Amino acid sequence: MSEYDNERIQEALGDSLITSSTTKDVDMDIIENGTLKLNLKSSRALSITKDRNKTTYLSGPVEIDIFKSDSLDTEVSADSAIYLPKEAQFELFGNVIVHSQNGRFLYSEYLKWLREDDEVTTPGRVLIITEADSIAATGFVGNTDLTNYTLTEVTGKTQFN
Repeated sequence: MSEYDNERIQEALGDSLITSSTTKDVDMDIIENGTLKLNLKSSRALSITKDRNKTTYLSGPVEIDIFKSDSLDTEVSADSAIYLPKEAQFELFGNVIVHSQNGRFLYSEYLKWLREDDEVTTPGRVLIITEADSIAATGFVGNTDLTNYTLTEVTGKTQFN
């Protein structure tokens, strides 16, 4: 076969191939327009590309530091995560903790984060703890620094001084 024929065969096969790679002790920065957006740490990452769509499976502990204006804004940790770079979406699983620099905490077993929209959601149970109160709910939609959110099926305590 000619070199041209070999290239065409490789091109055809490349469209249907699944590729994967594994990385240990991941410590990655995501920088956009010269500005640090997040730092991600994980003990292991498995990236799989199929039909030009990449999915990265992160084994824990998974730690994500979110930055706004080059300052640490929110810290997130979980047992594991899935990252879809094309959608800029994280799904976090098991012992999910969100700690914003304004002193608020969110605890859940599952959280989806749409990074470009600064939106976090879960249909499951959440516990939010602030300096003044704690709120438990099933269902959550909000932003990563926990300053704006909507809860459904709410239960909780508050203290008025």
